Amino acid sequence: MSVEPDAVRARLLDTTFDRKFAVLFGTISVLVLALSAAVATGDWWPYSWIAADLILFAFRFLLMRQCEQARGRGTTGPLAALMAVGGAWSVIFGLGCYGCIASGHTALAVLAALNVAGVVGVVSSRNAATPRYAIFVMLVVSLPYVAGALFSPAPGMFVVGIQMPFYVAGVIIVLLQNHTINARMIRAELDNRDLAIKDALTGLPNRIFLQERLRDMCSELAAPAANGGNPFAVLSMDLDGFKQVNDRFGHAIGDMLLRKVAERLKRAFRPDDMVFRIGGDEFVILLPATSEIEATYLAKRVIEKISVPFDLGVGAAIRIGLSIGSAFAPVDGSDPEILLSCSDHALYEAKRTGKGRYWAHARAAN
Repeated sequence: MSVEPDAVRARLLDTTFDRKFAVLFGTISVLVLALSAAVATGDWWPYSWIAADLILFAFRFLLMRQCEQARGRGTTGPLAALMAVGGAWSVIFGLGCYGCIASGHTALAVLAALNVAGVVGVVSSRNAATPRYAIFVMLVVSLPYVAGALFSPAPGMFVVGIQMPFYVAGVIIVLLQNHTINARMIRAELDNRDLAIKDALTGLPNRIFLQERLRDMCSELAAPAANGGNPFAVLSMDLDGFKQVNDRFGHAIGDMLLRKVAERLKRAFRPDDMVFRIGGDEFVILLPATSEIEATYLAKRVIEKISVPFDLGVGAAIRIGLSIGSAFAPVDGSDPEILLSCSDHALYEAKRTGKGRYWAHARAAN
């Protein structure tokens, strides 16, 4: 069983939290079976089973809600606790079904067999993200019933005990096949998504992803916080002298230069800053939680780094420059198009006044 990348595993885990109805239906089925056992046997253990099942149902439902909420925040949530409670439920369910077949009541044995088969089938379909855990649950649920059937004095139950492992083994094979198919489909979807939002030449996020991320950051501006939201800066950049390099040395060298520039840009900013190539020799940087002083420092630092000559193996060092214009949210606006327009305007002013400079929109507007 191969280890899936985190992104694939996260998508697979989505199926673990979105089927609360299956848990509810399973609880109702178990309660019917346990009540039937209580009436048929007159023993105390079915009532203990009912109480344990109701308590575990409450815990499972609560933990699934917490996992769903955590997923909405981009975190994992109490998945380990959810799996532990599910494992405890499986053990109690298996023991209860063993009690049903050990009671000698044919109707209880049939009902227990139907419940075991149902649980094994449901686990196989909804736990593709965690196949090892699913196999554990299926075995814990079914093996007590198999043992009870093999040693039951009732006529024909021995055959059921022999047949049940083959059924469980078949479902496990289907589970593993579904896991492989689902993981392959998700990987393909993520690969296509990656191709759609990345610039093929530099590997940087492209204009499509810039627009998505900018929309998300603008929506967070209204989020309640001590500072009234989550302010950020937008830097629009344009290379100075790139066209001359392209004309003199050709597009292959121009492409190599763009890749080198992308590498320097990524190294020049902080880990949380996002660098985008939006076309040609144009780049945009998003600086979350950044003041104007910080943005000015970062912009001037990257201008210095890009001005260092590039050695591209053409016999002479290649020199280019960088002009930068900035806009700040929410001061200059809280709409993606407005912020990009403001930073473009500031970039125009930086190039108009001599290139190789940084210009803030607030200055450009004056």
